[in-house]
Formats: sequence, C-alpha cells, structure tokens
Amino acid sequence: MEIEQNVTPNTPPLNQSPDSNSKGGDIGVILLNVFLALVTIFLLGYIAYKNGYINLDNILNIQEDQDESEDENIDFDNSTPLETFTGDVLSAIVPSGWSIEEYFDGDGTSMVMEDGEYTGLTGIKIFNEEKEIMHIEAVYGIGFEACPEIPRFLDSSTEYEEEQENIAAEIEETVTYLDYTNTPYSEFEWLGKRIRRLSTTLYYDRVEGDEYFEPQCEKNFLNLEMFGFEDSQGYKGTVYMYTISQDATEEELETLDKILVSMIAN
Repeated sequence: MEIEQNVTPNTPPLNQSPDSNSKGGDIGVILLNVFLALVTIFLLGYIAYKNGYINLDNILNIQEDQDESEDENIDFDNSTPLETFTGDVLSAIVPSGWSIEEYFDGDGTSMVMEDGEYTGLTGIKIFNEEKEIMHIEAVYGIGFEACPEIPRFLDSSTEYEEEQENIAAEIEETVTYLDYTNTPYSEFEWLGKRIRRLSTTLYYDRVEGDEYFEPQCEKNFLNLEMFGFEDSQGYKGTVYMYTISQDATEEELETLDKILVSMIAN
C-alpha cells in the first residue's frame, strides 16, 4: 500500500522576495556599525575632555566673543546703503557718502624726504563726504630708542612695562604712564592687529597670544606689514603715521571703526 505525502514547497511568503531577509540583515549591520562608530567618537571625546585636551568653556566663549565682535564692529546701520571700495592694495565696506583714496610713490604723505623717490603705498585717506576723517601717511627716516609714554589698561603687563622702563633707563630717560584703567574705549581688529581706540587715538597690541594688552610706544605710528613702500636705495618701510580728525563726531568715529574692521589687503 502506497502512502501519499503532501510536500509543501519552500516558497517565500506573499510580497517578500527571496533575498529580502539578507537585505534586512545588511541594513542591520550598517546601522550597528554606525551606532558603534558614534559611541566610539563620544567615548574618545569624553576621554579628551576629562584629560583636559578639550575645554568646552573656552570654545563656547570664543564663539560668543566672535559673535559679539561681529555684531558690535561690522554691522552698519541697516538704513544706510553700503558700498564696496576696491583699490589697488586694499578693499573695505563703506557707507554711502564715505570714500577711501590710496596714494602711491611719495604722494599722500608729508613724512618722507621731499627729494626722495619712492614706490609703493605712501598714503590712505578716509572721507565722509568732503570731510577728511582719517589720514595714514608713510614715514621715512624716523627711529625710536625708547617709549616716552605708555598707556596703562586693566590688563596691562607688568613685565612689559618693566622691560620698557629698562630700555629707557639705558639712555637715561623715564617712562610716563597714561592711566586708562577706568577709561572706556572701542576695541576691534584691523588688518590682523588688536586695536583699542580712545577718542582719536589708536593703540595696537604688540604681543599676540597672551592675556595682556601691550601697546606700541609711539601712539601715532603703526606698523602695517602687509603694505609698505621702498625708496630708490632699496630701503623698505612699513611704518605709517595716522591722524584722526579732532572734529570727527562720535558717530563718525564709530563708523570709522567699522570701516577699519572691514578693511583687507588685496
């Protein structure tokens, strides 16, 4: 007697392709690998933070300072149309009515030899309409042996001040301190320099990368290394004297700050 056996074919369920199980397994493996990678990154970051390699407070403070700096120094009045000045050696953003002029080869300065021959940037002027707000002039043949006076801020460096006093003592001079510890000022960055403006006077920080503000010795002179000029003998100069108009209003001075912040070397 023969017994019939009903054999059910091994077919995939309805709406499921034969390789769907393997695809599902592959996706699972991928998700697992991504999860493990994220966990690894988190653990490495946590270990670096615990060992002092990452300082979240500094990162957050730097970002906050940058945001505040942009808000305070770069944003012009929204109601004022802005224009882009593009010169031969520098570019900047200026409000409508303001302008910048560049001078070359001995023009735009009274601080070089009249009979000398020069090439390069020798002057910059910034105007509000016809009113000259700032004049920057190339300086030739002036040297300084010591600091006659030094401004003192709350974050001044005692070590820096003592160093300047020792230099002055070598030529039997003394240093006079200008007390700005309680004086408000405008601070911004101009052409890579940390600047503090007190009314119409500019100071820049000579020593980068520390917590102090160590200003230049001669308050009316700036070292603008990205520009410069050259005389007929091949001497290269990067020292410029600036003058800010004593008739400039506070609004004009604040606008000048923002123009300087936007200025870049071409």
